[in-house]
Amino acid sequence: MKKAIAITAISAMSLSQFSCMEGMSKVPIAMAIGCASGFGLGAIYDEVARNKDRKERQSIQNRALGIFKNKKKNYTGGKIVGLTTGCLAGLGAGLYLDMMAEDMQAQMNAKGIKLEKVDSNGDGETNELLVKMDGNISFATGDSQLVGVAKTNVENLSEAVRGYPETKLKVGGHSDGTGTLAVNQPLSQKRALSVKEALVAKGVDSNRFAEVSGFANTKPLPGTNASGEEPTNRRVEVRIVPAE
Repeated sequence: MKKAIAITAISAMSLSQFSCMEGMSKVPIAMAIGCASGFGLGAIYDEVARNKDRKERQSIQNRALGIFKNKKKNYTGGKIVGLTTGCLAGLGAGLYLDMMAEDMQAQMNAKGIKLEKVDSNGDGETNELLVKMDGNISFATGDSQLVGVAKTNVENLSEAVRGYPETKLKVGGHSDGTGTLAVNQPLSQKRALSVKEALVAKGVDSNRFAEVSGFANTKPLPGTNASGEEPTNRRVEVRIVPAE
């Protein structure tokens, strides 16, 4: 616990130094605040995680998220705050992703983008974030070109992705159930690639793509028929995972 307290003190000192720097833009200051306060609480969270039960760990997480949310309010200017490189190790993957989801909720809801927390490991922690968008990233029949709301959604998403450099992306392209697998497989792959290319064009590092895959019509959306013939299945899904 002494180590955690020491790191918290260092974080507080760093926060003071960042706040006193003249000439820094509002967004970098906010990023410094989020990382400094988050890293200190992350160290405490790691200590508690080794010794306490899940309920107390959740309490620590909530404290960290509360500080992150409150500290950034005066600095965001409506922008994604983000966390600088190095925060993932201090916060842990679950808390890092939770902070990203919190930031997205505060800043991106008006643009129709939300993040769904996914506990893919069944350990009670957030392991990945599924991007949810109004209008989704959808395509015309037999096409892989981003147009209209799909293009706008991808452009909006790039802002959030750039603010969280210690994450990687899994991009999955899908088709509806019309046509043959020989046609749908490359089509779904092209759809995934079109989203990757659009994100890279907006400043997302190409090395941050952990997976870019086409699934044809093998993963229809829940509520659609087994063959996935509904138009909503002509889509691309983006998942955000920690860069570990």
